[in-house]
Amino acid sequence: MPALVQEKPDTLTNLLLMFSIHALREQWDLLTMASKLPAIIDLLQRKTRKRPTEAQISEETSLKRSTIRRCKLLIDLPQHYLDDMLLELRKPKNEQKLTEDFFIEMERGLKTVERAMPRALPDGDKDKARRVLIKKFKSSVIDNRTHFRNLGKIARAEGIDEETRLAALLQVFGDNQYSLETAFNESVAGLYVEKDILSKISSLEARIEDLDPDELDEDLRSRLKELDKKIRALLEGTDEL
Repeated sequence: MPALVQEKPDTLTNLLLMFSIHALREQWDLLTMASKLPAIIDLLQRKTRKRPTEAQISEETSLKRSTIRRCKLLIDLPQHYLDDMLLELRKPKNEQKLTEDFFIEMERGLKTVERAMPRALPDGDKDKARRVLIKKFKSSVIDNRTHFRNLGKIARAEGIDEETRLAALLQVFGDNQYSLETAFNESVAGLYVEKDILSKISSLEARIEDLDPDELDEDLRSRLKELDKKIRALLEGTDEL
């Protein structure tokens, strides 16, 4: 009987084959991928005798680079948090709270604080900050995991006095009812509003330059006059806004 005989694949080939299969067919959950990625990185390093780059890992595993970065955020967590995520994955989807996405959002924010404003971490202990943030999330003081993005916004807002930003972050990492949304609004929200307005002004300027004054319809002309009035009032510091 004709047969195709192949050599037994080594550990690296076997792992890479599994990644390829699950990239094309049934998708593994992120935690499963993250748990297997260190072994692949280690085996690739032994094979090539140098640390594989993100691009090389992507090519070998068929994973997007953004997925690899998300996996690395989970890999760096202490084991007991990974155990917590495994327990969450066993629950119905609508009952899951401390999910992979939760930890990824939190870790991104904490890493930015660690780089940009390490003084804000309580006693220099990132895990202590984690425990506080998890407690606040469980009790709904932080009621949306996307609010963790405010950690980075506060830490990087160089247009705002550093002590103001530091005070806000220290409050966030304190055992209290101070939320990330409140911290953002009370410390740096104004800066981001101004940046957003500047961006919109640049876009509006580019579009206005192409308009012909003689072809403006009455509604647009009226709105531009109203905007002009508000801008003049703002610049002159009057209360006619």
